[in-house]
Amino acid sequence: MTLLKDSKRALLRATDGKPLCDTGIAPGSPQDFARRLRNLLPNGWFPAAPYDDEVEKAPVLAAILLGFGSVLSNFWLLLAQVQKQMRLATMSGAFLDMAAEDYFGAGGLSRQARESDDTYRKRIVSSILAPKNTRSAVVSAVRNITSIEPNIIEPMNAADCHAFGAVRMAACGGGYGWGSGNLRYGSLKGGNFFLETPRGKAPSALAIFNAVNQVKAAGVTAWVKVED
Repeated sequence: MTLLKDSKRALLRATDGKPLCDTGIAPGSPQDFARRLRNLLPNGWFPAAPYDDEVEKAPVLAAILLGFGSVLSNFWLLLAQVQKQMRLATMSGAFLDMAAEDYFGAGGLSRQARESDDTYRKRIVSSILAPKNTRSAVVSAVRNITSIEPNIIEPMNAADCHAFGAVRMAACGGGYGWGSGNLRYGSLKGGNFFLETPRGKAPSALAIFNAVNQVKAAGVTAWVKVED
């Protein structure tokens, strides 16, 4: 630690009259690494490093070590940046996109247009912790990527397919009669469901397929219709 002085070598003082001190070289800076390298040199080979406002007695050596220090400082900054990219809570930019592909597969949870790192990170975390294997889980997954509520039809669900009606008596089928565009044919054979949704904010239909595949129960077939 050294005392701070002005251009006339007069001590700089705080408002209370106490002299101001330099807290030292910033860790990881080129000057810091140059100092470390100089301390590793054998005693007596070169003049000692200047103290406080002393004149440098080995300027060529100081310049060479500062050059090495600049390279090491860049490595130091790169290492600090890489350390941040090792955790989902601190990673950013392209590393966040690569993490999403690691978790959900290519295109499984792509970044939306002009989506910030913080917003994208929240979507990734919520998708990792999202419930799975249920109808509500599928609806939530599709809604998160399209921002639109999808329409799901389960052949074994009477609330989706209703009962068979007739053209003249459509209400007998719960309002879905023969020839009606809303009529859904049910089946007692389970293991599949149908999903209809606009593409909305999803980057592609493939992204919606992947979102459904991530949350649906294993062994269940999903028939997905995406409208642009």
